[in-house]
Amino acid sequence: MASLLILAAATAGAQDTKDAPAIEPEAIATVKRMGEYLKTLTAYRVQAETTTDEVLVAGPKVQYGGTIEAIVRVPDRLRLSAVREDKEEQQFFYDGKTLTVWLKERTSWAQAPMPATVGEMIAQVRAKYGIALPLDDLIRDALRGELLKDVTAGIVIGSGRIAGVECVHLGFHGNAIDWQLWVEKGGQPLPRKLVITTLGEPSQPQHTEVLTWDLSPKTDDALFTFTPPTGAQRIVIAEPEPSKPENR
Repeated sequence: MASLLILAAATAGAQDTKDAPAIEPEAIATVKRMGEYLKTLTAYRVQAETTTDEVLVAGPKVQYGGTIEAIVRVPDRLRLSAVREDKEEQQFFYDGKTLTVWLKERTSWAQAPMPATVGEMIAQVRAKYGIALPLDDLIRDALRGELLKDVTAGIVIGSGRIAGVECVHLGFHGNAIDWQLWVEKGGQPLPRKLVITTLGEPSQPQHTEVLTWDLSPKTDDALFTFTPPTGAQRIVIAEPEPSKPENR
């Protein structure tokens, strides 16, 4: 995949690229509009079909498929499941007080106390345990207005249809990654597709998410509550060891 910096230069045509903004105002406005709309949602279910490239030690690049489903009720309920074809399914239940992780294949579960909102819970999980929950980077950063914080160039590529939905197709470049985003046109500017390209690898592996939304899901409290089945083993969520200072 060509760098989006090259693409930006190509789409500039006869215009001198040094006079063009590094991130096109329309691209910024579309991302901002998407984030502001996501803030208005009080409950939603989002499903993502994913593909992820991995570069094996022997050299070849392989691709794995997966699915993610998140059900959110603002401000303090989340149920999340994530499965990739080569790994076990993980389920997360957050009820405003605790986060429970359920590993079905291992018949094991872990639980930890958490702050009182979904956003605070996600931040603590990342800070304390070094875990980024699926869809965290896209949805949480969009809500916080931080999607463009590491972007050095961005353009509106054009229009595209994702699962029959007309979208604005955006492209962004950063020091470590290029990423593309398709945002639904009209009154519901939802993210519909995301493609991330890692630039540091010679083969430039990609991760893709195609998103389907339900804005009026069932969200009774039982949905976010986990009851361990008989015989399930309780385990502990491991905290990463602090890095040791280098000897000089």
